[in-house]
Amino acid sequence: MGVGLGLAAAPAAAAAGVSLTVSPGVATYGATVVYTGTVTPAGATPVEIVLNPGPGEQTLVSGTTKANGSFRLTAVARAPGDVVARASGEQSDPVPLGIRPKLEARIRGLKVLGARLVVRGRVRPAGAGAAVALEIRGKTTLLPVGGSGRFGGRVEARRAGHLKAHFKLQPATGFVGVNRTRTTRIATPGLGLGSRGPAVRFLERRFDDLRYALRGVNRYFSSDTRDALYAFQKVKGLSRTGTAGPRVWRELRTARTPRAFEPHGDHIEVLKGRQVLFEVRAGKVVRVSHVSTGATGNTPVGTWHVYGKVPGFNGSHMYYSMFFLRGFAVHGYASVPPYPASHGCVRIPLWFAPRLYSRWPVGTTIRIYSS
Repeated sequence: MGVGLGLAAAPAAAAAGVSLTVSPGVATYGATVVYTGTVTPAGATPVEIVLNPGPGEQTLVSGTTKANGSFRLTAVARAPGDVVARASGEQSDPVPLGIRPKLEARIRGLKVLGARLVVRGRVRPAGAGAAVALEIRGKTTLLPVGGSGRFGGRVEARRAGHLKAHFKLQPATGFVGVNRTRTTRIATPGLGLGSRGPAVRFLERRFDDLRYALRGVNRYFSSDTRDALYAFQKVKGLSRTGTAGPRVWRELRTARTPRAFEPHGDHIEVLKGRQVLFEVRAGKVVRVSHVSTGATGNTPVGTWHVYGKVPGFNGSHMYYSMFFLRGFAVHGYASVPPYPASHGCVRIPLWFAPRLYSRWPVGTTIRIYSS
């Protein structure tokens, strides 16, 4: 009777050691990370690379060692943390992996002095940082990073020339800081009759905000734009050129609506020295117009009242006239130069005359000042 010998299978040898090297140790988000090491004893052994071992761990990549026990595995860098290699129930010492986020940033908007520029950007991955520090000419503003990784804000173009914006991510744990610099040029464009485009619209919007009279805000520099510019140049004591240059842009950036000479009640003020007219409501200037008074200085100074109104043109080519003393009136006229040129009346632009006429009734107080 033969006797069968049963041979039990030998148990798999436990790994005596697992080593791991991570390259690079700080990887750009989305780049490839190389994981190399050895498992001993040598042989074809399954191996896996694990991020943050423990509850919630993540397997980054797995494979098999070569016959000599070495391995080389790759994975895309997505998150930071401690990385280990595991094989045959053993694992390597943890190796830290840092992530360098991607930071996108841009500056948009109308790049003229005084405009508010739009800053936009994105951090990837979204959780790489809670805020981006924006530094411009020594002033730092924190821009919060939203859940999608996007951030944004507005900055004022305070100086002409090159504007350099520095963006610096405030990194979360495991991420490294990243910086970006963006440079743009802030202009003071020369604008005059016939100019078109967004810079004209910005100029007109600024005049409108400051209460300088306009027919409307658009992208075309027409006669009403020039009239508003004349009025602004007069109020600010600038050369009365009717064109916008660097000095006008600098003054516009910090300008405020002028104050009424008489800060009470409703009335019209004419400043002969500056050659401008103020419409005043409740003591506040609500509208400023360019005017031309008497060439000989004979426009009467004092406090007067409108005693009569004549719509349309009269025989003297006066348009929508508001008489305040004898034959003296505030009226529209075809020629309103930026200096005293009338026979004594207060000339205003033709387009402005019907509007002023419609707003002020007989009895309106008109105050005329010499300075």
